[in-house]
Amino acid sequence: MSALFTDAVLIRSLLLFLLLGSVAGLLAGVALLLRPEWLQRISNQSNRWVSTRQMGHSMEKQINVDHWFYRYGHLSGTLLLAGAVYIIYKLTSQISRDEMLVSLAKLKMVPPIWVSPLLDTFILVFLAGAVAAAIVSVFLIFRPSMLREMELGANQSVSMRQSLKPMEVQRGNVDQLVFEHVRLVGVLLLGGSLYALVVLLNWVMR
Repeated sequence: MSALFTDAVLIRSLLLFLLLGSVAGLLAGVALLLRPEWLQRISNQSNRWVSTRQMGHSMEKQINVDHWFYRYGHLSGTLLLAGAVYIIYKLTSQISRDEMLVSLAKLKMVPPIWVSPLLDTFILVFLAGAVAAAIVSVFLIFRPSMLREMELGANQSVSMRQSLKPMEVQRGNVDQLVFEHVRLVGVLLLGGSLYALVVLLNWVMR
């Protein structure tokens, strides 16, 4: 019942969003045909450059929690081992695969043929993660020095500056293209929005 209610709410929200988008496109198309200078004025006032450099700086700050694990090696190792054992126990003996398949199939989030392989994949991933956590916890309790050697080789800083660089390039060609062909864009936007609005309203009325 809750899944059906959630699906209904999501569908209604999506329809409302699409209807509002169609109405906004309709108004924008009319404005482009009758008063293009209004949209140009709004565009000039609303276009604000937002730099991603500040976000990149905060994401590149290194947060080192390794010293805590080494300082309280026995405690952190014991907690990590207990969590790993609990996950392995729940996945292998407390969870019924058939019941989970039935429950996931009822949600209809993916085609039925994908439910079984996806469930098996998730279970294997969680089991592999739990086994890896159990191995790490044993090293933390008995041989933390071996983990420190592995940590030095694995801990590498990855900068996001190169990845975020394309987002720092300003692209105003779209606005320029629209206002250079304002009548054509207005007609296309008006026609597309009107068509989408008629289709959506027809679907809602059924």
